[in-house]
Amino acid sequence: MGTEQGKRTRPWRLVALGALGWGLFTAVVLHIVSSHNPVYDTLSSYTVTDRGEGMLAASVLSLAIGSLAVLGALHAAGVPLSRTTRLLLALWSLGLAAAAVFPASYPEAPDPVSGEIHLYACLVAFLSLPGAAISLLEPLRGRPERVAVVRAVRLSAVAFGLFAISFVLVRLSEAEIGPFPEISDAFPIGVMQRLLLADVGLLFTLLWVATRLESAFDGRGEFGRVAVQAGHPAGVQEHHVVIGGEVAGPFDQRGGHLAGVNRIEHNALGAAEKP
Repeated sequence: MGTEQGKRTRPWRLVALGALGWGLFTAVVLHIVSSHNPVYDTLSSYTVTDRGEGMLAASVLSLAIGSLAVLGALHAAGVPLSRTTRLLLALWSLGLAAAAVFPASYPEAPDPVSGEIHLYACLVAFLSLPGAAISLLEPLRGRPERVAVVRAVRLSAVAFGLFAISFVLVRLSEAEIGPFPEISDAFPIGVMQRLLLADVGLLFTLLWVATRLESAFDGRGEFGRVAVQAGHPAGVQEHHVVIGGEVAGPFDQRGGHLAGVNRIEHNALGAAEKP
């Protein structure tokens, strides 16, 4: 079963790594070739650039494809995904794609409708991914991978909070309200927005979780274990379960479920073995 599961998961992992890696590489190259200032210019402003036009959209679309591949890897690895988890990961990918197709509006290329769609698509995306990760915490309870996911979610939340503060300060500065222009200089929006790359780190964490939990189905992980307490009138020997009427060891994976079996059948009329 482990080999079969690995064959199902490997393509998703390769696509995810390739797409996410290409998206990051394209973004780095864009920063190098463009004359924009990464400290004060947002990523969205790279839509209008002297060099590297179209690279931002290509980068964001690549991240969206890689995100869907991460979802596929989690599913193929057997990670229990709720409807909420699937929906939020899909919204993250859809939000990225919409942000790429509908660029932000700037004086050099004004398009208010596209700008509004871009703004709300980004908001939906950056709220959906951490939400999807949080929805995975309960299924991962008791497993060491949960700690890594919690840390990645916290980092993502801090990054989003700092960017939100910077965004509000910029809007207040534009309105020339009180001392906000000076305060805004302490939170340069370009730097704060790039902290949101922590979400890409969260994607890699989820991909790592899929890789780790995949091995739990090959007879060595905790997901493959079934504990049967001795001393109960189960009609079967300790450490064995009945799967579809056949006795199997605790690591039998034919059930394909989280516990590694479809069900545990007990003979209610059987007597417990005498010591």
